[in-house]
Amino acid sequence: MRLLALRMRNFRQHADTEITFRPGLTGIIGPNGAGKSTILEGIAWAIYGAQAARGTNDTIRFIRAGARSRVEVELSFGLGAHEFRVVRTLNSADVYLDGGIAPVASTLGGATAYLQQRVGMTREEFFNTYFTGQKELQFLAAMGPTDRGRFLSQVLGYERLRRAQDLVKARKTELRAEIKGLRATLGDREGIVAARLGAEQRVTDAMASLKAAKLAVEDAESELKMVQPRWVQAQASRERFRELTHAMQSAERDRESARRDLDRAARELEAVSAAEAELAPLRAGLAELPSVNDQCSRLSELARQDERRKALARQTAELDAELERARERLEKVATAPELERRYAEELERLRAERAAAETELEEKKSAWLVDKQDAWTKLSGYRDRAAELREQIKQIQTLGPEGTCPTCGRPVGADYERLLEELEEQWGSLVQDGKWWARRHEQLEPKPEDVAELETRVRALSEAIDDRSRKHTRCQSAVRERDELSADLTQRVARREELGAEIQALPSGYDAAEHRQAEKRLGELRELEKRAARLDETAARRPHWAAEQEAAGARQADAVERGRAAAAERGALAFSEEAFAATRGEHERADVTLRGAQLHAADANGNVRTAEEAVQAARRAETEFEERSRAVEAQETDLRYHDELDAAYSELRQELNDQVRPELSEIASAFLSQLTDGRYTAMEIDEAYNLMVLDEGEEKPVISGGEEDIANLVLRLSLSQMIAERAGHPLSLLILDEVFGSLDVARRDNVVQLLHHLEDRFEQVILITHIEGIRESLDQVLRVDYDERAGTSRVREENVTGGEEFPEAPMAAD
Repeated sequence: MRLLALRMRNFRQHADTEITFRPGLTGIIGPNGAGKSTILEGIAWAIYGAQAARGTNDTIRFIRAGARSRVEVELSFGLGAHEFRVVRTLNSADVYLDGGIAPVASTLGGATAYLQQRVGMTREEFFNTYFTGQKELQFLAAMGPTDRGRFLSQVLGYERLRRAQDLVKARKTELRAEIKGLRATLGDREGIVAARLGAEQRVTDAMASLKAAKLAVEDAESELKMVQPRWVQAQASRERFRELTHAMQSAERDRESARRDLDRAARELEAVSAAEAELAPLRAGLAELPSVNDQCSRLSELARQDERRKALARQTAELDAELERARERLEKVATAPELERRYAEELERLRAERAAAETELEEKKSAWLVDKQDAWTKLSGYRDRAAELREQIKQIQTLGPEGTCPTCGRPVGADYERLLEELEEQWGSLVQDGKWWARRHEQLEPKPEDVAELETRVRALSEAIDDRSRKHTRCQSAVRERDELSADLTQRVARREELGAEIQALPSGYDAAEHRQAEKRLGELRELEKRAARLDETAARRPHWAAEQEAAGARQADAVERGRAAAAERGALAFSEEAFAATRGEHERADVTLRGAQLHAADANGNVRTAEEAVQAARRAETEFEERSRAVEAQETDLRYHDELDAAYSELRQELNDQVRPELSEIASAFLSQLTDGRYTAMEIDEAYNLMVLDEGEEKPVISGGEEDIANLVLRLSLSQMIAERAGHPLSLLILDEVFGSLDVARRDNVVQLLHHLEDRFEQVILITHIEGIRESLDQVLRVDYDERAGTSRVREENVTGGEEFPEAPMAAD
């Protein structure tokens, strides 16, 4: 695999970064946090999508990019004889083959699956093959044999066997718990069988009891059927006896009611005769009622007119008083128009005087404040300059001739005395000028007399204006009042004339005594009229009461006849309460016997159902026992299978590890011979995963720090080679991210030189580091910086020899 080009837009802190990768040893150099490792993340994200990103897609977008800005990574790489170009965004991905314009794979999932199939590696295998992480070489050196063996298994993919074995162990634990739980719920077989047999016996006993109870119910029903006809006949006789008794009582009540109606009709007819006798003299006395009524009506009208005259007289007197008050008020406000005109002229004159005084006051006050502020500004400037000179003088006096000039920055030297004298002279002059401006500021601090006098005059004029304004307002109100009074006076005079004319038109001659006497006589006649009306109403009811008397006699005769007929029928019925009670007792005893037999039968039937349910429950318990027993046997069989599978996984892992060490040792020996120019030709990994360098077939007991670096690098390269070979691709790319860690300069240079020795094996090696000292040993240098102002990472290619940026190939753009 060969990286050709990479472009990132709005990917994390890379707003717009474009890189062209070259063969050989390439260094991506920059400070920590500049965005170096993000370049590797962009490469992995382009191939494997979200699963290769740190965090989620929500954190990938450049933080200062707009909400709709496009996040895009475009990667070009070679694999075998083909070149691939993948363009991935947050929502889409396209893969192009050998410069084609139509994508060979689209969609996020489709592009990822296609590239993974062509690369022949999962994301984990890709990282383990081509990437060596930060401090991983020192990490391998610091591992113990057990941890080193576990790490080797993990990067070679054997960790999946361990995870599978862990799943087997977890399932074994679950099976043991399930078997234990099933055994706890099995119960006792003999007890379950005994419970079933007992329940079946209870069913047999309950069925016998139910049969006997049903026979008892049949006997009780037969006895009740024999008594039932006599009981029905007895109830019918009793009901008819009660109906006839009620009919006799109703006839007696009707006869008594008819007798009372006869007595009432007789009394009312006597009252009618008395009313007819009293009514004749009353009608003679009511002959004068019409004339007395007319007299009262005439006198009532005269009384109403007399009250109207008195009311009009009171209104006339009140109106005369109001006219007098209105004329007096009109005389008082007669001078209001003249006063209003005079106060208006005074207001205009006073306002003009106040405006002129305010203008003059504003001019003089502004001039005073300007002079005062100017004096304070000058005084502050002299004070600041004096303090600055005083500080410079102190500085020169403290440092002496060896000090520097505070203005030009040159050494003072021989000009020390002259410079100090000039500064002292300047400081003295500033002090004198400052004192003069201080006195000037003190003089201007109090308010000038002409300003104070003008303020007093403005206040006096304002008070005078307020006074004239109030008086002018009152005069305006008085003028309006005068106009309103004149109009009102005219209306009131006209009303006075109307009232006088109305009084003259009213009739006279009302006599109150005569009116009272007529009203008294009319009241007496009205009472006689009411009495005559009541008597006339009573006399008019003679036909009604005569008819009522006749109807009551007929009802009395009918009631007597109905009572005799009901008494005769009841006597013929021959009903006896004692015989009825005996029949009822016999029927109740038969009914109680039947209900008791029915209750006993229901209890027996319930006992049968309960016993049958107990049999069913016992049989279910027996069936469940058999099912759980079979389940326990199946789980125990499954547990035995998992025990065997666990042991098989352990044997397989051991066998694979035993196979890995010779193969890994063979690959490592080839790398070691090439890196050391044939000085060392063999490396072995023992059963404890210890690294052993062989010198002419013998283990070298002591190796130097540089030789240890070689051993660790050889081991990591051998792992990558093994993974790549199993994926079916040659190992032509190697990416090392901050592998130097805390190595000193000599050991760093040693690792770089070792990588140069592998150029014929690795077409492309990329080193990501913040260490500047290795740049001279690289074939290509990519500089990564972080622009704090723009918040973006910038990548540029540097000239390896001179450190100048290649002008023809810019690697980043805003």
